[in-house]
Amino acid sequence: MATIHHIPPEHLERIAYEIFKAAGSPEHEARLIAQQLLLSNLGGHDSHGVIRVSTYMGWLREGKIRPGAKNTFLRDDGSTALMDGNWGYGQTAMQQTADVAIERARKHGISAVGVTRLMHIGRLADYALAGARAGMVSLVGTTAGGAGATVAPFGGIARRIATNPFAAGFPSSGARGPVWFDMATSTVAEGKVQVARDAHKELAPGILLDKHGKPSTNPVDLYEGGAILPTGGTHGYKGYLMAFMVEVLAGLLTGGGFVGKDKDPRFDNCTFMICIDVARFRTLGDFTRELDELIDYLKATPSRPGEEVLYPGEVEKRMEAERRRTGIPLAEETVTKIQAELDHFKIPIRLAAEATAPMAR
Repeated sequence: MATIHHIPPEHLERIAYEIFKAAGSPEHEARLIAQQLLLSNLGGHDSHGVIRVSTYMGWLREGKIRPGAKNTFLRDDGSTALMDGNWGYGQTAMQQTADVAIERARKHGISAVGVTRLMHIGRLADYALAGARAGMVSLVGTTAGGAGATVAPFGGIARRIATNPFAAGFPSSGARGPVWFDMATSTVAEGKVQVARDAHKELAPGILLDKHGKPSTNPVDLYEGGAILPTGGTHGYKGYLMAFMVEVLAGLLTGGGFVGKDKDPRFDNCTFMICIDVARFRTLGDFTRELDELIDYLKATPSRPGEEVLYPGEVEKRMEAERRRTGIPLAEETVTKIQAELDHFKIPIRLAAEATAPMAR
């Protein structure tokens, strides 16, 4: 049975901030990364939360991350642009990219901005939400520059493509706030397999193949040569087609690299973002009112026993409210890895001591 520690969110954010600051990030960058990792945990996306801290620190010590790096333009054609993240933290580089995409869409009505040479960008939803809060319909997709192949194409049994996630954000009014979704084009994000491995939990059937191409529920099998399946089960060709689209837009169009191009590619979370200014089509008030009406109509659908119809992002909103009350659940192994970073930087905090009542699961 794995021990699960529940850490108050504000404590976990402070701990992540202290680690990134001690590792050489300027204060604003350390705060941005800590906040975005925490938001992933709060929404239930632990795969993109603080479990990434030890991975980022490993990359930093290998010289793969440049704290404080700023984006530069590779091309700038007004409504379109291509940026160089200069191997900074992905959250920093992508936030700068989103700022440009939003500003250009406000000026031109629509923008398409790509960025390459940056590390892991975390939760795509953060950038789609930034656009939505600015009155934009925002579309974001990312790949791995040809590296990080963990997913088998539909019909295959060997890893050939990354999880290639895609996110969208839509401005909405009232307490509901922006409406958004953020999804891997595979059955799960690779980080969710990490979370299951650290918690010593089995995966559901239909997610993973072992290195021999046989169905598996053991998360360890992925790291021993197995592969994640594309989303869609028996209709997994749909997830595969979406993954292909993201590979082309984020990998080929940006020049960041694509699967099969290089024998030993470097991880590059190359990303594209499209923003559409709603006000260029109709008033923002009319759009958000009708979006809310659409959601209300969908939620009023008669549902199966024990189920309900949810709008995009509603699960995460509920999860955030719950986790702000009960704390962020972290497996013992994850706590140990973060504690090792605190000790490495001589930060006098004991993460386990910050927890509310640990639970065995």
